[in-house]
Amino acid sequence: MLPNCADMAVRRLAYLAALILCGVFYIAYGQWLSFLILVTVAALPWFSLVLTLPALLRFRAAPSVPNLLETGEKAELWLLGSAPWPMPPFRGRLKLKRLITGETFCYQESEDLPTDHCGGIAVTVESLRISDYMGLFSFPVRCRERSTILVRPKPLPMDLSREFQQHIPRSWTPKAGGGYAENHEHRLYRPGDSLNQVHWKLSAKTGDLIIREPMEPRNGLLLLTMNLRGTDEELDRKFGRLLWLGRQLLIQELRFEIHCLTAEGLLTFSVSSETELLKAVDTLLCTGAARSGDLKERSIAASWHCHIGGEPDEA
Repeated sequence: MLPNCADMAVRRLAYLAALILCGVFYIAYGQWLSFLILVTVAALPWFSLVLTLPALLRFRAAPSVPNLLETGEKAELWLLGSAPWPMPPFRGRLKLKRLITGETFCYQESEDLPTDHCGGIAVTVESLRISDYMGLFSFPVRCRERSTILVRPKPLPMDLSREFQQHIPRSWTPKAGGGYAENHEHRLYRPGDSLNQVHWKLSAKTGDLIIREPMEPRNGLLLLTMNLRGTDEELDRKFGRLLWLGRQLLIQELRFEIHCLTAEGLLTFSVSSETELLKAVDTLLCTGAARSGDLKERSIAASWHCHIGGEPDEA
């Protein structure tokens, strides 16, 4: 690490004192050896600077951060540098910014990353400086590297058993692409049907080729809405409920949409798998909070609609 300003000042004073002593020694002794020592000491900083120059020109620094954490999980950050030559001393500060709230603060070494609350955290490098090998000169270095840490919420259960029981598919439709399904419909064979779908026993009884066509429920719009704003605790509860409720719908093989009011306006996500659900949650964790508006007050046409709030006792 690059020495701080006080250490660098001490090094410069020590070098200046050594240079003065060599000058006094040359004046008092007056021989070639004293002159050689004086020239050598005087040339040391410039030799160090020239020797460090290739590393200075190709030096790169970036924050080393974990990409994904869970709320409450401990982690540390590091500022790492790379250079083709032996690494010269360097120093910089890591600046953290919570992407939902916009709050910024500096990360202190040896401290744990603040993961008490969920959200995306942008990590940038500030005040990056690099010095020569002797530590007498320092130069500012621009670092544009930026990393993002995702602190995902823990699923927070909601009491929605009645809602799930009341939501029954109105009709069934052939499953696109075929494949496995719990429900099937028998029909006559049509050109282009796969022979793997033929119900051989029933075909033998009827004398016609009968197909077992997989069916899937056809539902109206299932909708989850949320306003992206509130205290840290409220945001934890909102994201925890969103993650839990989305997984419950996916367990029942139900497709749904997420509508969220953010600083960028209304963001919508169509979800039919765990991957799409996590992608939607991660995107919202890195989006700014909405300044105004309320989706709860809007009338939205949906066969089933749940607005997710952040109150502790919300059901």
